[in-house]
Amino acid sequence: MKIYAIVVTYNGMRWVDKCLGSLQTSSLPVHTIVIDNASGDNTVAYIKKNFPDVHLIESTTNLGFAKANNTGIKYALAHGADYIFLLNQDAWVEEDTLSHLPGDFEEQPALGIVSPLHLNGDKSGLDWMFIDYMPTEFTSDLYFNRFKSFYHLPFVNAAAWLISTSCINRVGGFDTSLFTHYGEDTNYCQRVLYHGFEIGINTKCTICHDREFRKNSETEYRNQTFTDEQRWRKIELGNINLELDIDTLIAKNKLSERKATLKLLLKKAARHKKEIEFLTQIKQSRELNKNGGLVWL
Repeated sequence: MKIYAIVVTYNGMRWVDKCLGSLQTSSLPVHTIVIDNASGDNTVAYIKKNFPDVHLIESTTNLGFAKANNTGIKYALAHGADYIFLLNQDAWVEEDTLSHLPGDFEEQPALGIVSPLHLNGDKSGLDWMFIDYMPTEFTSDLYFNRFKSFYHLPFVNAAAWLISTSCINRVGGFDTSLFTHYGEDTNYCQRVLYHGFEIGINTKCTICHDREFRKNSETEYRNQTFTDEQRWRKIELGNINLELDIDTLIAKNKLSERKATLKLLLKKAARHKKEIEFLTQIKQSRELNKNGGLVWL
């Protein structure tokens, strides 16, 4: 069994030792790939010196989360990976974490993605964004201290995903036409479900995700970088599990653009033109993602 771990780094010196060191000491051996998104700190030099066994791919530009992970996924597939483990740079595994996960795929052939429990950086509780997406059954069992060993759910964030190559071969990589950072994991889970795979969490193992110290700055960054409309419209309209008549929406906007132009309402016409471009992008994305295969890779 061949597992490739993929870590995307960007100015990640704070976590390099814990993240890569934890993969190095995993009881289940993994091949580690790091894609560095043009870090401005000492991340690259430190990895070269202290983790020489890591396959390091240096990008001259910041590719974003989606494209950088796709680069690693493509490399792993070309080198015969059976499973691919995505791990955030600010996260790390326990020695036995990875040993618990592959068996879930053997027991559940429909499984596409499995993730461990996500603890916060000091292990004092669950990661704040992990628990937000947990189903009612999980939170109820957590409250009454009656955990099951496995839960199915429609989404888990991509801080620590073990993905089967059969899932990737059917679903493809992250959608880089709509997403660069934030939202691509939601879109990917939607596509996994569309293509008949399942998603789950294994509660017998954990990772730590150290983002408590940047909780406010992360929320602030999201709000500054993406308006709610930009973020959620891509996620909602890109959801191929929902039947949407994008052609009708495009046609309505084309008509509105013509009317606005004839009335010399040029700003209004420009808004409709921009919406047409956006909806056309959504349409192309939906078509590619429905077809599946090694799209985006």
